[in-house]
Amino acid sequence: MRSLALLALAALGAAPAAAQTRFPTPFFFGLATAPGQSEDRLDDVWLDWARAGKVAAFANQAVPGERLEFWTRPQVELDLAARTGIGVYRLGVDWGRVEPRRGVFDEKAIARYRAILGMVRARRMKVMLTLMHHSVPKWLQARGGWTNDAAIGDYLVFAERMIDEYHAQVSWWVTFNEPNVFASLAYGAGLWPPGKPDSPLSLLAVGPFRGAAVRALDRMADAHDALYAWAHRRYPDVRIGIAQNMAYYTGRSRLDRLEALYPDRLLNWRFPERVRGRLDFFGVNYYGAEWVHDARLVLDPRAEYSESGRAIDPNGLLTILTEVHARFPRPPIVVTENGIADSTDVLRPAYLIEHLQAVAAARAAGIPVEGYVWWTLSDNWEWSDGYCPKFGLVAVDRARGLKRIPRPSYFLFRRIVETRRITTAMRARAWAEVAAHAGRERPFCRAADAVTALDAPRERRFVRTDWRFR
Repeated sequence: MRSLALLALAALGAAPAAAQTRFPTPFFFGLATAPGQSEDRLDDVWLDWARAGKVAAFANQAVPGERLEFWTRPQVELDLAARTGIGVYRLGVDWGRVEPRRGVFDEKAIARYRAILGMVRARRMKVMLTLMHHSVPKWLQARGGWTNDAAIGDYLVFAERMIDEYHAQVSWWVTFNEPNVFASLAYGAGLWPPGKPDSPLSLLAVGPFRGAAVRALDRMADAHDALYAWAHRRYPDVRIGIAQNMAYYTGRSRLDRLEALYPDRLLNWRFPERVRGRLDFFGVNYYGAEWVHDARLVLDPRAEYSESGRAIDPNGLLTILTEVHARFPRPPIVVTENGIADSTDVLRPAYLIEHLQAVAAARAAGIPVEGYVWWTLSDNWEWSDGYCPKFGLVAVDRARGLKRIPRPSYFLFRRIVETRRITTAMRARAWAEVAAHAGRERPFCRAADAVTALDAPRERRFVRTDWRFR
């Protein structure tokens, strides 16, 4: 993959070193969130999972079940988002909230979501709406979730109703957020609800054989296809896409890089290839590199990491964008998520700037990236990692009524959005802060195995590695 990105860079000449990096309209900036991470008064499978002790850094937090009160007080988040000047706000509807029993819809919940979408639009932000973001209704979970063929029909009943209800308010529809991550962690590793680890073959796809997680992934692809066809018959102007987690799988040795090819093929590309031709945009969620050694993911001591265990690699974003366009030349690309867990806010400004450099390089090479959506505005519940990783531009004091405290990166993001440019001085200042902290201790929310989440962060040093985009 990296060779494709090098060809793209070769076409740029000296562009990456320009005094200013510009993002002229119609390129858009956005912010993203999800119901299971932000909504209060949500009795879902994730709350059950946390109460069963399966979520780290949850029970030891103040008011953990309140999440971000996005259901009862969405204006708090929306006002902070609108002040950055973004043009797009990505959020979702919780399937179990609007359809608490199979085939029975909650009209009050539907009306409340309509009001929230209206609040977004009233603040001059367009809506990108996700239909399934790592959560299924309890009644579907009890029926096997996406391990059951009936889930396809159940999803279509729900999704078609949502499109009928909100078509006039939504500019972009995301059918599934990171189906590859959801299927592998829920139905393979058992790290997410329902928490029943399958056999080691669950993520195997060889010839006609498909493991349980792969079959679940394929069912979601079939559901996407059916919904896409239905929606375009009913609403010809609808824009439907996916938000696919795309990691840069790599390794130090030739053998490690060879072993990295399988997760790349299965997790990065299987779902998009199955929905080929039925994408109005290709959403890329990118957080960094995944280092492979001895056929497993590892923490590489020479790489810098976010608190949630993602290796920082902005060059990997260019690699991914380049290959997405090479494989899917027709649909425009949106970076539907990019962000970093960093409670110190030392890494975040440089992370933001360097990844936007990669986006600018892709656009200069003719890759049609039409927008960039940052994950996320405020610190939230990070699935099975709980509240340990801090992804927000804004800190949240859970002991003081979820008080919001904007970090310096919030104001940097706002400046970039407002001016639609990154200057050489901005880039230099951000990196100088990173360099000044090299060797110092900082919080880290993963154990040494790179998988286990922690109730409280352990110390890890900022590495002396230059990970800037080149």
